[in-house]
Amino acid sequence: MQNHFRNILVATDFSQSCKDAIDTAIAICKKHQAVLHLFHVVENRYLLSEDKLEVSTEAIRNEIDQASRSQLYNLYELIVRNHSISVQIHMPTGIPYDEICKTATEVPVDLIVMGTHGLSGSRDSFIGTTTYNVIKNAIKPVLIIPYGFGTVDFKNVLFPVRPGQRIFAKYELVDAFLTNAPVIYKVVVFRTDEKELSGPYNHELGKMINSMIGKGVACSKEIHTGPDFAEKVLEISSSFSADLIAVNASLEYKWSQFFLGTYTQEIVNHAKVPVLCFRSAVDIASTLAETKGKMSTAGFKLN
Repeated sequence: MQNHFRNILVATDFSQSCKDAIDTAIAICKKHQAVLHLFHVVENRYLLSEDKLEVSTEAIRNEIDQASRSQLYNLYELIVRNHSISVQIHMPTGIPYDEICKTATEVPVDLIVMGTHGLSGSRDSFIGTTTYNVIKNAIKPVLIIPYGFGTVDFKNVLFPVRPGQRIFAKYELVDAFLTNAPVIYKVVVFRTDEKELSGPYNHELGKMINSMIGKGVACSKEIHTGPDFAEKVLEISSSFSADLIAVNASLEYKWSQFFLGTYTQEIVNHAKVPVLCFRSAVDIASTLAETKGKMSTAGFKLN
């Protein structure tokens, strides 16, 4: 099988949740013989003085930058010393999610790995702002690692699907990510009515399952109706003992109310295993067109 994962970006703010993501990214790089891109963003933000006036002196900024650079280089040296992988470091200044998405396109990166929290200061039960915005805007797959996750031997893969998405394309990405490791798939089909299991959608579903069978991959299928799709995915994940959930995180079709508001966010918030988030080709094309439009409005020359 052709290796589609050559460059993997892992974002860190040096917190424990990001350490778990780094450990997972290292293990994935070893499996794929990929380059690890270690990424930290120095945020553009004002510092507050005692009288609450916004201040931003060059000396203070340089001190913060130097401390971050020192931590990043120490982490780089630790990884290089202990693991047989290639590592590159990136430390831009800007808005974290924007810099992550931009670099993932420019390198180009094949996979983004992040912790559930971190990079935004969020430590509560909800997905961090930066993580959420990366899932929503990145044109590359994003692997979210929950706090305390300790293995990358993905063997039980939960694969929720729904009408309106390119099921087989999603399966090919997951299949490439897993390399040739033996896995068991649990395919969960969501629908709102009987008609949605006919035509092209049913053809894609059959094509995917036939491909699994042809490769000798064990799989099973369940069909469920809504509306609590996220709750059902989490419930099945627990009973199936899933160690990876593959989620399409696109805003498309009439299912948009369930995605990147309730559905994706709820799964990432509460999943105890990694969540691999994809966006459809149509959704990515829309994002790229919107980005070009913004650049054109700002006066950038577009080729």
